[in-house]
Amino acid sequence: MKEKIKYYDYSSLHGMINRKSSVGNVFIFDDVNSIDENFQLYAIISKPIRLGMVAGIICKKGYIKLRVGLNDFTVSPNMLMIILSEQIIQLIEVSPDFEACYILIRKGFFEIQNDFKMGLDLQTNLFNNPCVQLSETEMEEVLVIFYILKNKVEENTDLFLKEVIQNYIRALFYIACNIFFKSNEKAIKTRKEEIFEKFISLLAQNFRQEQNIGWYAEKFYLTPKYLSKIIFEVSGKHAGDWIKDYIILEAQALLNSSSLTIQQISDELGFSNQSHFGSYFKRYVGVAPKEYKGKG
Repeated sequence: MKEKIKYYDYSSLHGMINRKSSVGNVFIFDDVNSIDENFQLYAIISKPIRLGMVAGIICKKGYIKLRVGLNDFTVSPNMLMIILSEQIIQLIEVSPDFEACYILIRKGFFEIQNDFKMGLDLQTNLFNNPCVQLSETEMEEVLVIFYILKNKVEENTDLFLKEVIQNYIRALFYIACNIFFKSNEKAIKTRKEEIFEKFISLLAQNFRQEQNIGWYAEKFYLTPKYLSKIIFEVSGKHAGDWIKDYIILEAQALLNSSSLTIQQISDELGFSNQSHFGSYFKRYVGVAPKEYKGKG
């Protein structure tokens, strides 16, 4: 039987990745094969997992297809993808010639209030639209800062290295905010589309505790029936199906990439008991949680 895929957060990665690629709360690299012989990024993300860090991917060549949450995205040349720390990811496909720059940042990296406010605004956009196409000028600007960062981390000679890194990361952060916000301004959304996006954002943050459509409908001052109608018109799925899909995806990620027992996962997802969780999971996945976990 294959070794189970572990839960990869900042602490576990810090023990694996070449120390020349990390400083403080940041990992930065442009070649996954040169980091550490034991670090198999594509094997790690071949099943649904949560990294527990904010991840930035800047594609230089080829493409990679990733499932973020319940949606699939293709990152191709001159594209930037930002994955939030609470999002679940899974590798779908990667081209043989894929080349990219990676930045992994521990949650809570930014402490300044203005950064926090901007981060909340950006987070709302990123839940549904984690990718953006960069212009040639934007790509050049981002890569210049990336390689300055990478060289600073590898040389590790500055007396105030962490502070220098933090400010370069902050510069990248604001550049990314600008690009994403400008990109979203181009799309004129209907009221129903806005409700759907807010529903998905609210759902992603609360589905473990709140699984009743009525709770979400109250947030929009709508009836559960009308909210589900709006969600169906925009996405082709009813609100109840979105809730179910988030629960199943979370269960799969926890079974794949955490050391929690099935009972603990059942408790984490708010089920009354392990038996209820088991029957619920099998109904939608086709196998029992124990069997699914054993296939890891």
